[in-house]
Amino acid sequence: PQPPASLAEAISSHPGQSATAKDTGTRPSGAVIAEAVAAARSADLVVVTANAAAAGSEGGAAQAELVEALRATGKPVVAVAVRNPYDIRRFPEVGAYLATYSYGPPSLDSVARTLFGKLRPSGRLPVSIPALDDPDRELYPFGHGLRF
Repeated sequence: PQPPASLAEAISSHPGQSATAKDTGTRPSGAVIAEAVAAARSADLVVVTANAAAAGSEGGAAQAELVEALRATGKPVVAVAVRNPYDIRRFPEVGAYLATYSYGPPSLDSVARTLFGKLRPSGRLPVSIPALDDPDRELYPFGHGLRF
């Protein structure tokens, strides 16, 4: 089989599953956030990929607004960092967070397999994650990681 070209494709490749994708970009506008929220209201689960660290402070703030608006729907939200683990500094209250360190097909497939319980997430942070508002305060120390 061909590797998935997107996370939605990776999710939809599992029997009985479907996914609706909404491209919000790295700096979503208020209108784009509203569209994503409208789509999320009819979903069972919201999976949002994040690359806030690469988007810069303005773009990262916009991604944080998106994640917070999605959380406000009351739907379960999973944030997937597709570049590095630092994005969690922007939305530490998200219900579930996966750092893939990549947006390549193997990483996307691994996220989908994890969501459906076919893969157990594991790993440890190779860095410390400081708080966004206070770089001297650690949100997550070097070596932190959860296993299921």
